[in-house]
Amino acid sequence: MLQLNIAFLWHMHQPLYLDPIWDRFAMPWVRLHSVKAYSDMIACLDSRPEAKVTFNLVPSLIFQILSYTQGKIDGFLELSRRPAVELSPPEQEFILTHFFSCRWPTMVEPYKRYLHLLELRGRDFRPSNFSQVRKKFSTQDYLDLQVWFNLTWVGFSSRSHPLISSLFKKGRQFSEEEKMDLLEFHLELMKGLVSRYSSKWIEGQIEISASPFYHPILPLLIDTDLGKRPRPEAKLPLRFTCPEDARTQLERGKHYCKEVLGKNPLGLWPSEGSVSPELIPIIEEVGFSWAATDEAILYNSLEKVESQSLFQPYKVEINGCRTDMVFRHRKLSDLIGFVYQKNHPQAAITDFVSRLKEICNGLQRMDRPPFVAIILDGENPWEYYQDGGESFLTGLYDAIIKEPTLKLVTIGQYLENHPPTFTLPRLYTGSWINHDFGIWIGGQDENKAWEALGRARKAIDNAKKQGNISEDVVNMAMESIFVAEGSDWFWWYGDKFKTDYAYEFDRLFRTHLKKVYNSLNMTVPDELLNPIRAPRQAASTNEPTCFIHPQIDGRLSYFGEWRGAGSITLGNDGGAMHFGASSLAEITYGFDLESFYIRIDTREGGFDAWDPDSVLKITISSEVVIIIDLIIRGFMGSLDEKIRLLKNGKPFIFHETGARCAVNKLVEMAIPFALLDSSPKDELTFYVEIIQNKLVRDRFPREGYIMVKVPDKDFERRLWLV
Repeated sequence: MLQLNIAFLWHMHQPLYLDPIWDRFAMPWVRLHSVKAYSDMIACLDSRPEAKVTFNLVPSLIFQILSYTQGKIDGFLELSRRPAVELSPPEQEFILTHFFSCRWPTMVEPYKRYLHLLELRGRDFRPSNFSQVRKKFSTQDYLDLQVWFNLTWVGFSSRSHPLISSLFKKGRQFSEEEKMDLLEFHLELMKGLVSRYSSKWIEGQIEISASPFYHPILPLLIDTDLGKRPRPEAKLPLRFTCPEDARTQLERGKHYCKEVLGKNPLGLWPSEGSVSPELIPIIEEVGFSWAATDEAILYNSLEKVESQSLFQPYKVEINGCRTDMVFRHRKLSDLIGFVYQKNHPQAAITDFVSRLKEICNGLQRMDRPPFVAIILDGENPWEYYQDGGESFLTGLYDAIIKEPTLKLVTIGQYLENHPPTFTLPRLYTGSWINHDFGIWIGGQDENKAWEALGRARKAIDNAKKQGNISEDVVNMAMESIFVAEGSDWFWWYGDKFKTDYAYEFDRLFRTHLKKVYNSLNMTVPDELLNPIRAPRQAASTNEPTCFIHPQIDGRLSYFGEWRGAGSITLGNDGGAMHFGASSLAEITYGFDLESFYIRIDTREGGFDAWDPDSVLKITISSEVVIIIDLIIRGFMGSLDEKIRLLKNGKPFIFHETGARCAVNKLVEMAIPFALLDSSPKDELTFYVEIIQNKLVRDRFPREGYIMVKVPDKDFERRLWLV
């Protein structure tokens, strides 16, 4: 019986957070992921020599890890080190704002003291609340918060360490000495991290592949006009074409990995799985022997798709240049990234292994050992697993090792033993997200960023032609260009993805471009003095970008609970009429496959300031019309006494419909799509009214409605978030 060869490729990447002005890291995520996922992922293999795994380490990530070991720090670390008694009010505000930046259900709520500090601050804290919150926090509270933020990020593989276990056990009343020991532990763990990966690679248990140094979208460096191939309707910026930059990013990435890790990487994960025919000659010239991308690229490259198409490698040949290529199994990868976190680890493992065995059984007629590539983020998913992914990840490796029909391999190992026998007739141009480049180009902000990059790049070329600058100056300016070519700046422009640090990414991007002009002793253009990211209108609507699963309890239950939801912010300048203390601030909405969710936030004063006879009326129209009247004041006792639900004018008992509602600091509601008689891809609309004395006193939005398309099972994959 043929064995199914299983190749995990865990992609590990962080953008360059190094601020060229302050010479420190602007954000802490390299350090925090290092003591969590990066340490855990390699530690899982220590007692499992049969577990063969591929890791893709982006060179700029390795560079940042090593920079910490050489004395660089981040601003969060600097404020963590500050004695709590010496914290200034702005520093206290920063800590209160940012030291809960983690997944609350798995990294805050399991710990009594950390949860208490969150409740003390408030789950929906805003800087405007600082003066009130500050009065609640003692010096010891700030010290405990400094410790807990850095402690909760320590991964499962380090929690048996005497220092770490003692801090978890103690839980509160930490000393400054204990805090400093914890922070030193972070840095000590980072000092040995790169060598741990290198040793496993030299021993042959793992393979390390690389990406271009600063993680740019290579086809767009070659020619931004390639963005029109998968999306002919795309509105692109002024053309940027620097294939020599793409080659340099690849060469530098490959050479740096060899220099630091001790071996020459043969495999390439092109940033975001982005490929085009023009890239193949560059890959061969630089010396990579294989590359990986998404299954959608394969399916769009084949003339005919068959059941076994995905389960083998291919040779891609363009103008006489060749590379081997493997293709990511999207469903298996996404199950680990998005689904299994919500399930018991053993149930998830059983499901995954059964899927692998089913694939294997269906491929027994292949003339070669079948192969499947499972490629996904190696850091972010584990924050969503209750134990940091320990039970699932270790259990999955063990289950595959024990199953005789399954075999763990590295990608290079499989290709060496079973070279591809099929050649792709062509190679589709696109990435692993929607098999196009729409995340990084085509929007207003993204295009402005590309054009600013292009002008800075041209300034260097013009200066070189004039011949009055040294090679050192050119190299310095080009280094800033290479950094600015990274994909992450463009990822966070536009409205497709949300982060609390979007304007910080914008600032860093512009800082690198400003450094180009400063290096050339030229005047910085005015366009770089103000944010590229366009100011968001107070009444703009942001559409959902991923499934959400909020707790219907009338409050913000955890960090990121509604992240990925759509929203309409209700401003004073046309977004909605003023309604004094009882007007609404924001309506947030989203969905999973079963339910439609609505969250309603008030302005200052909250719902307690509403008149007793005020009613929130939500009207949802799909195949049917659902009207929900909700009495806000005194929301106690039976829901059915406070909520009236009509379906096509017929009253229903609320609790019998499967709908849920809660009112506390805010209103949260879940309405099953079954109640709406809605199917995937149907459109539904809704709006919210404030009724007082049977009169409509306010309506949101003022005109029209908010439109939502009912999701299908592929919605989240189409708008995947790294």
